Amino acid sequence: MKSRNKSAFTMIELIVYLGIVISVLLLNLALIKVVNLSNPAENAFWDSMADCWNEMTVKSQIYHTSYRVELNSDRVVFVPKNRQLKVKSLRYPRDLQIAQYVQINVADDGFVSPRTIHWYSKDGREKYQQKIQLGWSGYRLKKME
Repeated sequence: MKSRNKSAFTMIELIVYLGIVISVLLLNLALIKVVNLSNPAENAFWDSMADCWNEMTVKSQIYHTSYRVELNSDRVVFVPKNRQLKVKSLRYPRDLQIAQYVQINVADDGFVSPRTIHWYSKDGREKYQQKIQLGWSGYRLKKME
């Protein structure tokens, strides 16, 4: 029996082709998830930083005390002028650093002057810009690509 030339895929070729396409799509989805997941230590640090910043702003208004926020080489320290309040300290994640010492003064009503703090990775590339907003608005964090 003679077979005719067929221009279409056979069933086996179709199954193999679909298997390859599905494998490539699943691999891409897995890689996208890995790339989108940032460092969990950094996420925990920024969550803690936001909590401490909000706590500092509220306590400065409630207790009418000013704060000094010090960004040292390895940690950020929230120092209240009122000695009865606790000093808070957060260590930076291993891959995060600032270029120089930064001191931020927070008024006794929670007011903060605007400024930008540049955060760097250990290899010296800028990783984040933390923009302290005028007044009582807190800060915005922008991840650099």
